[in-house]
Amino acid sequence: MESSDYLYSMQTAEDNGRRVVLVQWKKLAENTIEVFSSLKNFCDSHPAYNYNTLSNYFSKKKTAYENEEIRLERKPIQVKSPKPDLPKRLFWEFDYDTFDWQRSYRAVIERVIEFGMPEELEVMIDFYGRARVVKALKADIPYLTNMGVETACTYFQLNKTELKCYTKKQSTKEHWI
Repeated sequence: MESSDYLYSMQTAEDNGRRVVLVQWKKLAENTIEVFSSLKNFCDSHPAYNYNTLSNYFSKKKTAYENEEIRLERKPIQVKSPKPDLPKRLFWEFDYDTFDWQRSYRAVIERVIEFGMPEELEVMIDFYGRARVVKALKADIPYLTNMGVETACTYFQLNKTELKCYTKKQSTKEHWI
């Protein structure tokens, strides 16, 4: 695992002082990294390492602690931004500043697919995660235009029949006029 799996971008926790301890075991073939919420928790889990000694080391030196079997590094926790960096033009009828991005994920995904540019699709995927977006397309989003269906299928390598909006559209009879 990479340390970036545990750290999120945007606002660093330098502001609030929260940090994690990344532990890389050198002798393990997989180059394993463990994450501990504090130096104290690491030392409690591995009694061979003294908390006071390591704490003193980190207070004097801002570099990682290393010996032949381990590399310890303190990193600030970075928290995920509360909202994606998407343009207001996509959400014209909503109050952009108070919009609930987590609760209204279906509307956000629908809007970005319908009206967004490729770079905005990437911002959406970074914010929600590819798996959540694909799951929403397959199970939650009831309507996309034909162009939106094409965009979703092309961008996410999906078949039209996998999308809820497409199967719903197929089962609905069109007006006869």
